[in-house]
Amino acid sequence: MKHVARLGAIAGFAFALLFAPAWGQPVRVLKFAEAPEFKMGKVTSRRIVHPEMGARKITLNFSASEAGNEFSQHVHDGSDDTIICFMGEADLRQGDSRRRFRAGQAVFVPAGEVHGTITTASGTVMISFQTPPDMALYTGARDSSRPGAAAPKGKITPGAVKYVEFGSKTGVFIGPETGARRVVVARRVLAPGEEMRVEVRKDAEHVIFLWQGALEAGGLAKPEKMERRDALFAAGPARVRLRNVSKEQAVLIHAQTPPDSSRTK
Repeated sequence: MKHVARLGAIAGFAFALLFAPAWGQPVRVLKFAEAPEFKMGKVTSRRIVHPEMGARKITLNFSASEAGNEFSQHVHDGSDDTIICFMGEADLRQGDSRRRFRAGQAVFVPAGEVHGTITTASGTVMISFQTPPDMALYTGARDSSRPGAAAPKGKITPGAVKYVEFGSKTGVFIGPETGARRVVVARRVLAPGEEMRVEVRKDAEHVIFLWQGALEAGGLAKPEKMERRDALFAAGPARVRLRNVSKEQAVLIHAQTPPDSSRTK
C-alpha cells in the first residue's frame, strides 16, 4: 500500500508540473503575435503583459492607430499610466484641452487624472504601462465613448501630467523626477553582440519591450529568441541575461516595479 501511495504521489506531482499555470514561470518571453486585442473608442490595442498571464504589479499594452482615431478619455482610479510614442504623434486629451506629443516622447499620467489620446498622424505606434494593473480597461468599463456611457469621473490637475523626451537618451526617463513612485522606465541600447544582465529582486516585476533588433534571452528553462515587439516578463527573484543577436542596435524599453532605489540611471 505504501508503494502504491508513493506512486500516486509521484503521479500527482507530475500532473501538477504538466498542467502548472503559465503564470508560475518567473521569466517568460511573450510573443507580440499572441497578444489578445482590446478596444477603446476607435483604437484597437494589444495587451502583452496583463494579470491573466501572471502579472500582478504592471501591464504593457501596444497600440497602432491612424489619424483621427481616439482612445477614449478615462481614469485609472489607483493606477499610474506611462505612455510612450515610437512613431507618429498624438494629442493627450484632458476634457477640452489637448497637448501634442510625438515620436521620442513619453507622457506620465498619475492615478486619478482624466486622460485619453487622439491620433494626429498616420502610422502612430505607442505602448503604455499601467502600475498596478487596471483590469477594467480591458472589459470596456473605462470606455466613455460607448452609447450611454457616463463621462469619466476624475480630476484634471494643472501640471500633474508630465511630458518627457526619451528617444535621444539612454537611461531612465520616467521615475521620481517625473512624479512616478511605482515605476521606473528606461531606454536601453545594445550594440551587436552586447549583453545586458538584469537582477529582479523579490516581490518585483520587470518588463522589457523590444522595439528594434533581436535578442537572445537567458534565465529561462532554455534560451529563447525575442523579435521586434516581443516582450520579456520577469517576476522576482530572478536573473535575466539579454544578448543582441542582430546586426543592428537593439533598442528596448525596460520598466520595473516597484522601483529599485539602487538603480536610477
